[in-house]
Amino acid sequence: MLDYQKMSTAITADHHPVHEWFNFVAGYSPEYVEFVISQFRDRTGHNPKAILDPFAGCATTNVVANQLDIPSIGVERNPFFYQIGAAKANAATVCQHFETVDVEFRKRIENGCKTPVEGTLSKDAAKFLTKLFDESDLQTLLGLREYVLSLDGAVFQAGFVLLSKMLDYVTFAKTDGIYKAPTSVKHNESCENALRLSLEKLRDGMLLYSLYPSRTEFIYGSSVDREYAPGSVDLVVFSPPYLNNFDFAEMTRMQMYFWGQAESWKDISEKHRNHMLVNTTTALKTVRDHDAQMKMRSSLPEELLERIDPIVDELRRLRVVEKRSKEYYLIVYPYLSQMQSVLRGCYEATRDNGELHIVLSDAAFYGIHIDTQEYIATILESIGYSHVEIQQMRARGDRWKLEKRKSSGKQLGEYEIIAVKGDRS
Repeated sequence: MLDYQKMSTAITADHHPVHEWFNFVAGYSPEYVEFVISQFRDRTGHNPKAILDPFAGCATTNVVANQLDIPSIGVERNPFFYQIGAAKANAATVCQHFETVDVEFRKRIENGCKTPVEGTLSKDAAKFLTKLFDESDLQTLLGLREYVLSLDGAVFQAGFVLLSKMLDYVTFAKTDGIYKAPTSVKHNESCENALRLSLEKLRDGMLLYSLYPSRTEFIYGSSVDREYAPGSVDLVVFSPPYLNNFDFAEMTRMQMYFWGQAESWKDISEKHRNHMLVNTTTALKTVRDHDAQMKMRSSLPEELLERIDPIVDELRRLRVVEKRSKEYYLIVYPYLSQMQSVLRGCYEATRDNGELHIVLSDAAFYGIHIDTQEYIATILESIGYSHVEIQQMRARGDRWKLEKRKSSGKQLGEYEIIAVKGDRS
């Protein structure tokens, strides 16, 4: 069993078939999901009858559930993550089509099939992607995209995953660990080599995963205000976006531009970011005005407002007095209010004696510590969950040596929040 403090990270995903198809830095390990299911089994004597992940990302929870023959529901609003997660959750069927797609890809590459950038991509998408790819390579990739977009069902999913995997090999731009950095350079592969390397990665464990047919319902959409069938799951496991951590729309700008899921920075916000959980100052457009802020504030429990009102007031004051640029004070109420809505949906979906497990982090703004895990625990108790517990999984926040984090006087951490619906038996 993996060390508990590492379970909150995705670092082991590359060691697991299907999970390794796509692995983003945010999220927890497959071992964490297995651990939670094992705990539930030890307490109740049986596997959960169904599992819900309202922030499914690339489907780590759902892939593990399939392995254990447990029905699951995954919900994801990022369009690129959704397509990857849906394919991984349907891995047993998708694996059957990689060879077909590979043959067609090879034929097109050998025949020099290229699709022009101009007229295929929007002006903004073309400008960004030509900073990440050699133009000839990009034309080849767009030619392969044209074929993939002509497909449907599981064969489309196979093509989408394979070509998306190739993008990372063919681009000569590095990441800073999270976001693509157009000004940095790494060794890149030819389209031919990228196809070979990608297929090797995706083939890993194909025979094994053919034994695990999908029992997942994977849904494209937001979990805020989403309703589920009452009492339909025994276990809720998820890791939501952390307050002011990653902008998940920006993280996938390369892929969304390439697949035509967004055509401009404005498009990314209006089509996607504005419909996701508000967790960064880049996502404030729909909740910036005073009325929207006060409506979200009024939805929160009074005992929570007693703690966060002074923080919001101080963040507002610091921005003015110290001439700061970030409007951190505007994301606190929306984040907690929308999380409360998500958690209410989870509560209704969970059967009596079911459990909820959340991996979450605190934050630090302008030297002020935000104990997000404690605020979410208060919300859970106000909704009706019992036996709410918080335990630290690991320390975090040392990757970037930021003064605003040091001056808060507390080390950032990653936490597991556990709650039960009804009395624990």
